[in-house]
Amino acid sequence: MIVVGLTGGLASGKSAAAKFFKKFGAALYDADESARRAVRKGSPIYRAIVKIFGKEFLRADRSIDRKKLALRVFSNPADLRKLNILIHPGVIFECLKKIEAARKRPGILVLDIPLLFESRMEHLVDVTVVVSSRTENCLRRASRKGIGRGLAKKILSTQWSLPRKERLADFVVRNDGSPQALERKIGELFKKIQEKYPS
Repeated sequence: MIVVGLTGGLASGKSAAAKFFKKFGAALYDADESARRAVRKGSPIYRAIVKIFGKEFLRADRSIDRKKLALRVFSNPADLRKLNILIHPGVIFECLKKIEAARKRPGILVLDIPLLFESRMEHLVDVTVVVSSRTENCLRRASRKGIGRGLAKKILSTQWSLPRKERLADFVVRNDGSPQALERKIGELFKKIQEKYPS
């Protein structure tokens, strides 16, 4: 099994690329989904978040209001560090289990990890791919997802810049066109990875 680390910036198109990789036959691990499971209602991390940040970050159904919490932590670096300390170890552990299980099979496993380089997780993979896009396009896509321009800029400021990630990546996929163009590029890259890194 070839393990691919897929990353990018906020709304650069990384998640769309991950879905196309899956469509072409790759197995997929989504770090964001893992983080959402980690903070599910009643979990130890959920209880820690409520204790540290307060009940004002809960919705009416007692689940964590992720958007409200994001506004808080991305405006306060110390709070962001606290949240990352709570969530990241579990995400990394789940990722390691996924890799260990996948290594026993042929094919390609794509790890969709927003902070691949920032968290030094590139050392867990065989190949790194960055999905890159112009900042204005990222902000426009983020807005369509309900993330305001102000919050989007704060999130981007906490991530490594896309040019910095591009310099570290084995492959860079530009995503400034249509979804169909991105799908075509991922299809071509999927074949290239299969040829260059036979599992």
